[in-house]
Amino acid sequence: MQILSRTAAVLACGAVLAGCGGGAAADPARADVLTAGLSAPVDCLDPHQTPRTPNLQVSQQLVASLTDQDPATGEIVPWLAESWTVDDDATVFTFTLRPGATFADGTPVDAAAVVANLDDVAELGARSPLGATYLAGYEGATATGEREVQVRFSAPSAQFLQATSTVTLGLLAPATLDADPDGRCAGELTGSGPYTLDTVVLNEEIRLAARADYAWPSAVSTHSGPPRVGSLVFAVTTDAGARHGSLVSGQLDVDLQVLPQDEPALTGDGRPTLLSAPRAGIVYTLLPNESRPVLADPAVRGAIGAAVDRAALSPLLSAGERPATSAIASTTPGWTDRSDLLQHDPAAAARLLDDAGWRPGADGIRERDGERLELELVYSATERYGSVYELVAQQLAGVGIALRLSPLDDATNNARQSAGDYDLVSWAVTRADPSVLASVYPVQSANPQRRTTPDELDAQVAAISSTLDDARRAAAVDAAVGTIIDAGHGVPLFEQAASLGIAPGVDGVWLDSAGRPRFADAQVQR
Repeated sequence: MQILSRTAAVLACGAVLAGCGGGAAADPARADVLTAGLSAPVDCLDPHQTPRTPNLQVSQQLVASLTDQDPATGEIVPWLAESWTVDDDATVFTFTLRPGATFADGTPVDAAAVVANLDDVAELGARSPLGATYLAGYEGATATGEREVQVRFSAPSAQFLQATSTVTLGLLAPATLDADPDGRCAGELTGSGPYTLDTVVLNEEIRLAARADYAWPSAVSTHSGPPRVGSLVFAVTTDAGARHGSLVSGQLDVDLQVLPQDEPALTGDGRPTLLSAPRAGIVYTLLPNESRPVLADPAVRGAIGAAVDRAALSPLLSAGERPATSAIASTTPGWTDRSDLLQHDPAAAARLLDDAGWRPGADGIRERDGERLELELVYSATERYGSVYELVAQQLAGVGIALRLSPLDDATNNARQSAGDYDLVSWAVTRADPSVLASVYPVQSANPQRRTTPDELDAQVAAISSTLDDARRAAAVDAAVGTIIDAGHGVPLFEQAASLGIAPGVDGVWLDSAGRPRFADAQVQR
């Protein structure tokens, strides 16, 4: 694998969107290069570390996981593990590995490698914000045979089996695990999946090469052999108009993020088509920084929630997206409709603010003790939901809250969010299990709310993972969602969907249970 500078990449590849002139397959009608347009830069390729969608869209192609999840049914199915058992308390999980799987460096995917990977994620700690929740209560793993692994938890972990289907717990070669975490982010890694890293130009282009020896697809995959496309190119193209134009003109084979206004043009019949699926997990949500004095007040947080008219957001959303009906998406196991808690009620918002001592000023924005009720929302300028935030700002202004929008470059956005330098952020976290709530809301989590004291919510979220009983688990989900909304720890906005544009002649691309594309089954006919 070669890591190139920007200059070297231009000299080696020429026009990025042309696919770098990859060679043709034996069949002259079949292309051996598939080029996909990323909407945001890639800053970390290590699936154990990164939670960001653009990064994981690439990393997903590099690793295989112990299990997979059927996107149609939610069923956990075999991948690198051919079978497994779970004890009655959900504290001991035993996996039997399929024979013959290897990492791209030729080392076997054996029990010792699985133990090393789980230990790696656990040891990364805060550097693995998703992995930290997936391995909550992890006591360790033991290779009980060459192909048998036992994983132990200190408390019931009903969510762990589903976690083994995620890219975050995808398996990396043991030699990779010894590398510096920053180097792994930059591309110094070897995986177990259908593709390997070829050339890496972070923020520009990532080129992957198919593994000729790959022969262990998951039970969900439709193709049993090596990838049909030999070279998979991810071209960073942040301008949505440029991506759409390149898709229509044939320079891109896949647009990984189609904007709503471009969807009507994706009609098929010789034109690109739309591949769309809702994303399970935490919906797009405004998350207040509760360490800020103003937002420490539940009345202000509640007023924000009551002021939002979610139905009015619909025209700004993509196909498959819809106003939130809970803190988790309707495609998430354990979801129930909590629309009763998400009603647009500006009169209730005004009462909450009045009771908290916030009075309308001369310009309609409320004031208290000489302080304006003005909040700042920080987010990445590459996000496609700027128009949604503008409408939300108008809705909040209607009840006397000024919302200042601050779209930032990725580096600045990441730095400010890491430092807690914001009033509000907007997050969505994809996972087809209700324990996804544990990645955002407890004190011992990513905790963008900057909560400091564990309380009822932490206990309710923890209860989601502590039982295998469906009824008790559903009750815990419902209680946690109710607390999140009632206390204003999160203001759900809308359910997100993956919306991909697929060029004519490209087929076999499919979306997994997290709404991320899989390319190992794809083929391209020019």
